[in-house]
This record gives sequence, structure tokens and C-alpha cells, in this order.
Amino acid sequence: MKQAICLILFLCFFSVESGFAVNKTALLKMKKFSLSKLQATYKKNASLEADFIQEVYQASLGRTKSSKGNLKLSKPNFARWEIYEPEASVMVSNGHKLSYYTPDARGKGKGQVIERKAADLQKQPLFRILTGASALSEEFKVEKQEQGVGIVEGEKWTELVLKPQKKLNDIVQVELKVDPNYLIQELTTETENGNKTKITLQNQTLGAKLPPALFEFKAPADTEVIQN
Repeated sequence: MKQAICLILFLCFFSVESGFAVNKTALLKMKKFSLSKLQATYKKNASLEADFIQEVYQASLGRTKSSKGNLKLSKPNFARWEIYEPEASVMVSNGHKLSYYTPDARGKGKGQVIERKAADLQKQPLFRILTGASALSEEFKVEKQEQGVGIVEGEKWTELVLKPQKKLNDIVQVELKVDPNYLIQELTTETENGNKTKITLQNQTLGAKLPPALFEFKAPADTEVIQN
């Protein structure tokens, strides 16, 4: 059950209408940000590789669970989402089948794999945004836009709060932190029940050649297979 919840969290892992006062200089700077340019940054590249930190806040329990790993995305429907710690797991899509594998789901050395259609990825905000498939200016409205300080001294990031124009699974809000090169550094989704999933991206590489073998998965012996 825990493994199925993790998969759902990942899969269920933007007109300016600002309610805060800004001066004219700040407003001019904010108008320079383009959702279309953000989309184009990811759309024009065939692949994305990055390390990530994932923080999942469960509102009902009032707790946050963190994990670290690496993601690789390649168009059209290839993906590898690998968590290294605290518990190993990997989600792999070869363009046809989506496999989520947990090595010790049924006890030490007794793995479980959940299989779904790879086409399901195209319905998920995280995958669509990071591949440039999401028409951001059409699918979202900007609820709030601010300038924030980045990791490098003097570097200005754009912080956005986005609301879906129409129903998007159970997601009610998406928050983005984008660097001056239009690379997303943080992406946070919030659902109707108050759950939040924050993805911090590090060491991003766009357009690298990723071997096809990375997106193939073969379940080890004695692995329970569940098809959804």
C-alpha cells in the first residue's frame, strides 16, 4: 500500500492577477517574465536529467517525508525516476509501459512492481511541465509573481503561484521558482486535501543523449507484478 501511495504522489506529482502592492520598477521587471519562454526552454530539448530532493507533506498526519534521487526524461514518453534514499525504488517508462518497482515491498529481497500505461505520464503536471508539453499560459493563470534571491549572490529568481484554468486531477495550486536562465529550480504542487509535494532540482542537464537501455525495466525473479 505504501508503494502505491508513493506512485500516486508522484503521478499526482499557470494573465497576472496579483493581490499584493508593488512599485512601478518591480512591476516592469516582473512583466519581463514569460510563461511561453519557460515552456519553450523545456520543449526545445529532447531530454532532461537532474538530481532531485522530494519533500512530501501529508496534511492528515502533519508530517513531511523527504527523499533523494535522480530523474531522466526523454520524449515522447520515456522516464526514469529513481529514489536512492531513504528507501530505494525506481519508476521506469519505456514509452509503452510504466513500471514502478520497490525491491523490498514484501520483505527483504521480495520486490513488487506496479505496471501502468506509459500514456498516463502525459496527464501528469510534473512530467508535462518538465518536458514542455504543458501550454503554461493556457493551462494556468498567474495568481502571484515575485522576485526572490537565488543561490548565487545577486541572482534573481522568479517565484510564481499558478492556478489551474480547469480541473487538474486534485491539484489546486502549483508554485515555481525559476532562475534567470528559465530553468525550474523548485516545483511544488498542492492538492485539495492540503497535501504538498515539493521537488527541488539540482545539476540539471538539458538535451543530453540518454541511452535507450535506461528506460527498460526487467523485474527480478520472485517479483510480484500488479497491473493497474
